[in-house]
Amino acid sequence: MYTLVQTPRNGLGLGVKGRATIREFFCPIRMVGKLALALVVASVSLALAEPTSEELATRAVELEKKLAGQHFTVVVTAPFVVVGDGPRQEVKHIANGFLHDNVVMMEKDFFAKRPTKLLEVWLFHNEKAFRAGAKKFFNDEPDTPYGYYSSSSNALVMNANGLGTLSHELVHPYMEANFDGEPAAWFNEGLASLFERPSERKGHIVGLPNWRLPNLKKEIRDKALPPLTKLIATTRDEFYAASWDAYAQARYLVYYLQEHDKLKAFYAAALADKKDRTHQAALESVLGESLEKFDPEWQQWVMKVPLDN
Repeated sequence: MYTLVQTPRNGLGLGVKGRATIREFFCPIRMVGKLALALVVASVSLALAEPTSEELATRAVELEKKLAGQHFTVVVTAPFVVVGDGPRQEVKHIANGFLHDNVVMMEKDFFAKRPTKLLEVWLFHNEKAFRAGAKKFFNDEPDTPYGYYSSSSNALVMNANGLGTLSHELVHPYMEANFDGEPAAWFNEGLASLFERPSERKGHIVGLPNWRLPNLKKEIRDKALPPLTKLIATTRDEFYAASWDAYAQARYLVYYLQEHDKLKAFYAAALADKKDRTHQAALESVLGESLEKFDPEWQQWVMKVPLDN
């Protein structure tokens, strides 16, 4: 059996305002054209909608049949189907607790849209099981011991021995959905990395200082960290191939915004600006100064952040 947890969501229905006129009743061609347009709009809206509870339940049943006898537990926590090889109660606890709570808080503060793809979250109980499962079910050989999000496989594949990676990877499909599939790499990974160590503050999700901070401080001391303007300008490939710790730089830039109550405003400004894919204009607008001026101030602030609060 699988468990269904439907995370509440305020949906927007497709409605048509106004009323038909007498002239429209006597104009079949015009009516046919309007009907065709309405059908197109409706079909597009449905195509872009999040998976329904019925679709999630159907996929859960399919997975239970596929995995029968292999000691997996399947749990639906909308908008995800969760699969775990650990003890049933532990899998349900992660799905209905940690995952559900992160989804609720992230959606409340950031994400107006849910992923339109039906996504699975696979939880393996240790690194060995994670690597074996990634190979068996997705033909992947992960270059990380922790977990990853595969957009092509519509799956988050996790080593559940540590859940920080789950909250990190959870951000990526939401960023895809809300930024039309093209979030800036530095912000995509910066926000995701922020929630590697998630916590709750007055009902809102926040990220706490984590293991990336010491290396960032070292690069600042060694003057090995490039300016923020270079980080912001990186393409996706450049970010992931960076010769410096771009993840740490991006994370603590986003962490600064969080700690100065500017993160939500920046997110909204970046989302609204469809032309500047680097989000530099939105960032400078929220900061109230240029990145060149802000950069040394930010580095000084980083050096004062406690390693663990």
